[in-house]
Amino acid sequence: MFYFVSFNPREGAGRDDIVEAYRRYARHFEKRVPQFKLIGLYSRNVLLGSRPHYSAIWEFSRYSDLDEWNKVFSGDKEGKKLAKMLGELATDWEARVMSKLI
Repeated sequence: MFYFVSFNPREGAGRDDIVEAYRRYARHFEKRVPQFKLIGLYSRNVLLGSRPHYSAIWEFSRYSDLDEWNKVFSGDKEGKKLAKMLGELATDWEARVMSKLI
């Protein structure tokens, strides 16, 4: 299964700032919830539509892993701090869980 997260930068947020904030967030949660693996953070380079500007893809094996993520996140002060830092750089968040068909 894959967890797709897409978002746009807030005005004034630089690419390097977003990449570093997402890197810190991902490293933290890969340690705390190792069943989630970041496949990559991608940025749109060609203007084919207006959104999203950034997309992150995470891989995990079953829906119950989402419950574990939520459980860990709810009591994780450092994780919440990293999420807040990232949230201050980005807007228009969308997330979806998808299964590979082919």
